[in-house]
Amino acid sequence: MAIYSIRRFFQSLLFVVLASLLVYTGVVIWMPTGPKWQYDKIVTPYHELVASHELGTDENGKPLDPERVGFENTIMERWKGEIAQMDETWKLDKPWPLNFFTWLFDPNDTTEIDDNGRQHARGIHIDIGGWTIQGSGILTGNFGKSIGTTQRPDARTLIEGRAGRTLLLMGVSLMLSFLIAIPVGILGATRKDTRLGHVLTFMTLAGRSIPPFALGVVIVLFLAVVPYQLHTTAGWTWMPYLPAAEPFDDGQDNNWMNWLYHLILPAVTLAIIQVAWIARFVRSTMIEVLSQDYIRTAHSKGVSPRRVIFKHAMRNALIPLITIIGLLLPGLISGATIVEQVFSYEGLGMLYYRALGGTFSTTGLNPDTTPPPIGNPLDYPVVMVITIMLIAVVAFSNMLTDILYAVADPRVNYS
Repeated sequence: MAIYSIRRFFQSLLFVVLASLLVYTGVVIWMPTGPKWQYDKIVTPYHELVASHELGTDENGKPLDPERVGFENTIMERWKGEIAQMDETWKLDKPWPLNFFTWLFDPNDTTEIDDNGRQHARGIHIDIGGWTIQGSGILTGNFGKSIGTTQRPDARTLIEGRAGRTLLLMGVSLMLSFLIAIPVGILGATRKDTRLGHVLTFMTLAGRSIPPFALGVVIVLFLAVVPYQLHTTAGWTWMPYLPAAEPFDDGQDNNWMNWLYHLILPAVTLAIIQVAWIARFVRSTMIEVLSQDYIRTAHSKGVSPRRVIFKHAMRNALIPLITIIGLLLPGLISGATIVEQVFSYEGLGMLYYRALGGTFSTTGLNPDTTPPPIGNPLDYPVVMVITIMLIAVVAFSNMLTDILYAVADPRVNYS
């Protein structure tokens, strides 16, 4: 089992590296108007200007005009700074695929210069038995500068500020999913030919058929908007209502009870999608287990139906449930991207949506931040980092699924 776990880990790691190489090549190198296209658009005329200034003549062989020289020097300085910044971010001064691997980790990139011109160390510097490991890159948390706003904040700061919110949303929705889906699936299996069983089957099918954005809009309408209007306009002061969006300007961001209160609707919306899927899986697995010989033997020995279901059938039926954990996590992340947009929940999903060129919203942001226009170009540093994070989640969640399945079921022997 240990050998299999190590082998699966390196297989997953290799998959992440190769998939990241494909993403880097497609987005950074090949994409029209991407970083490589922008780099080539600047570097070629820059070198032409440098060559002409070194010769002291223009393209016709005539001496350069002093006024033209001063104007071109200003342009050259700006282009030089942009080229240096793109070389630092994307390593485009190196050939492919060396630029990708130095983008992951560059042993020569150990210092940076701040806005005041002062030099600082960055990345890692580790001494192990006379060996020194130093450098910087994506693997050390150097994600580059976001281009989503004119302030160009650090991409790592943006991601760290929203990762916790998305993890909280996914954790709460996953807990709700299992707490609801497992009893519903078992009840649907034990009452499969009754009216209750048909109702539960219909509800799970409906839950799987409704798109997340449509489900979110319906929940907002009936649990937030309509109750709020009845509470404030119609005078139904006894009518409770739930908030339809994340709190930003109420001064209670640090109140965890307030956060959980505003988390109810997005978590329930994301959980309903997973409940429908898990419940159908549990139901079909339970029906198969209840038809086994050992279940009939337990009934024939006079064991109570409740004991048969919860001690014998349920334990064996839930083992295959582990196999879908690897599919649940990517589904939760993709669902969170849509749900966060519907509920204006400032998490990784919302950040990823904006970085991909989605409609920009100033909700919850610093009023001094200047937003880009609707349909803004890709925020390449943020897009690349979050995409690689998603690839890693898919790869290692599938690895964890395989390992947990062998742990839960002794009959599985990967050796």
